[in-house]
Amino acid sequence: MTATVKAGETKARLSIKDLLIRGFYSGMALGVATTLAVTVSVQSGIPFLGAALFPWGFVSIVIFGMELVTGNFAIFAAALWAGRVSWNSTLRNWLWVYLGNFLGCLLAALMISYSLTNAGTIEPNAVGEQIMNIALAKSVAVREMGLNGFTLFIVRGIVCNFLVCMAAMFGMVSKSVPGKILTCWWPIMAFVALGMEHIVVNMFFILTGMALGAPITGMDMVFWDFLPVTIGNIIGGGIFIGSLLYFTHGSRVNATLSAESAVNSVFDDDGQSVRPVR
Repeated sequence: MTATVKAGETKARLSIKDLLIRGFYSGMALGVATTLAVTVSVQSGIPFLGAALFPWGFVSIVIFGMELVTGNFAIFAAALWAGRVSWNSTLRNWLWVYLGNFLGCLLAALMISYSLTNAGTIEPNAVGEQIMNIALAKSVAVREMGLNGFTLFIVRGIVCNFLVCMAAMFGMVSKSVPGKILTCWWPIMAFVALGMEHIVVNMFFILTGMALGAPITGMDMVFWDFLPVTIGNIIGGGIFIGSLLYFTHGSRVNATLSAESAVNSVFDDDGQSVRPVR
């Protein structure tokens, strides 16, 4: 949990350029990983195989130190409780990373839809049709359900980001690349296999579905998917992981951070002692 709070401090200091670039990468990575998962599911007829392969995209985000808004919901919640970041820096991070994730998904959607239609010369293949069906189920079908659909996607968003942020915490605890891969893989595979709702994955599905010709409106996308799923992801990551873990480990985190601050205050920027250490 100490590493989580420190990560929040570090992320709060990132420039807008870095937030957009790192967020863009994450959107692209999850878009390609999603396409692989759907392709394998369609070709094999075994959806679980797609879920089992999808996590490589998330693992690459963790290993390369990129920005994914869903994980940041938990990280900044913990850092807020610890008093190490402000609400302004939190919202700044969330908004710019959200935009970066969206732009990455948009480019991935345009490229994947171009590929699935053979440069627009044929109708979408079986994978494209499946992506369109999923996109419609995540937008138009929710609208048709009304309030029940809106609430359902909030709940699925909560469960999804509980698992995703669990994986993010595993990645921080593990110090080796093999350890990060092994620990992150299972919760991510679980949310896909369970059919939960992840805002960045949904961005890719709906944008690709629209690019392939699915009859989805902007309102279907934003109000009936992005809004409830984002709310659910904030609750799942911010409350059930970031806040929950801080509430039980907070005293130890604060003690560790205070001790480190006291030690650091003894030395100047060159590591030279500026007062006696007692």
